[in-house]
Amino acid sequence: MATPNDYRAIARKTDRPMWIWAGCALTSVLLLFGVGIFVAISLLNKDDSSAEAGLPKVWPSPSGEALRPVPMPTGEMVAALTDETGAQVLCQVIPEQRWEEILGGRTLREVDAACHAVTTQLDVNVRMVPRLPEDTSRRMTTIAGKVAVIAADKDSTNLSVELVEVTPRSGASPVLHVSLRGRGLEAPETEGKAKALAEALIAAAMPPGPKLPKIGEGGEIEPEPVEAGPLKDKPYPVMSWLLCGELGRALGVPADKAKPTFFASCELNGATADYSELSATVAPTTTIAGLPAQVDRRGVVVQLTDDPSGKTLKFAGTGDIRALAEKMVPPLVGR
Repeated sequence: MATPNDYRAIARKTDRPMWIWAGCALTSVLLLFGVGIFVAISLLNKDDSSAEAGLPKVWPSPSGEALRPVPMPTGEMVAALTDETGAQVLCQVIPEQRWEEILGGRTLREVDAACHAVTTQLDVNVRMVPRLPEDTSRRMTTIAGKVAVIAADKDSTNLSVELVEVTPRSGASPVLHVSLRGRGLEAPETEGKAKALAEALIAAAMPPGPKLPKIGEGGEIEPEPVEAGPLKDKPYPVMSWLLCGELGRALGVPADKAKPTFFASCELNGATADYSELSATVAPTTTIAGLPAQVDRRGVVVQLTDDPSGKTLKFAGTGDIRALAEKMVPPLVGR
């Protein structure tokens, strides 16, 4: 028969395995807990990465430009901006948060020929264009009380809204065009987002302000005095008035007899000055105000950017046109 000492001996033999089992159990629990946390974090990271999976890894894209500060237009002047300035304005006139509210997710924006925006599900282009499309298959509607036409297919929507009535359209781009293409979205959803985006842009880009000047059959507009300053990012008519002012100062005559046109040009006392976004390639022969310039019998062409086929100021007429350009270029380029 076993004695109490025998039971105590058995107990002593089993003490060690019980502690080991307890330790193993605790280790197992901790391991399971750690695995659970790892799985949860992995799932969260997977959700985050999947949400960003459709966004480009390189931005701006190779053909795009980053957003840069630009003055915001008022009144009807959004219809009279250069393509690049207009695209910058449309990308920035509503804040990033509003873009994301309308489009439904994180939004990247850049400028190419238009304001280009992308989300994981949408590719959007917004620009100002000269006229409404004439395609009779499009539906007529109104956006923000303005005449609009819309076309939608399985996964995309094209919406055009006439912001300003301009006749003739000598250089003006009074129509807001929104092109929205979706991935995995149906037409009603892309149409709704296009309309919401257009309404937000119109409200922000057309606060109270000046109307476009009346444009004559030859593109002429009435002269108007404006404060001197650089041409960059100004509406076309304001550029014309700036050119007229500098012509008057350079020639030493009043500018009230100047003949501006809508499209960034002016003539005064036989001398002309005009600004061009795109130009015939400049073959520099000298510099004007430190900028490459071509001087020949036809006049003076000043290259404003590194691109010899890009933005230029041109001067022509009788008299010493080079001297005229030397006086006018510095204030017009902000030097």
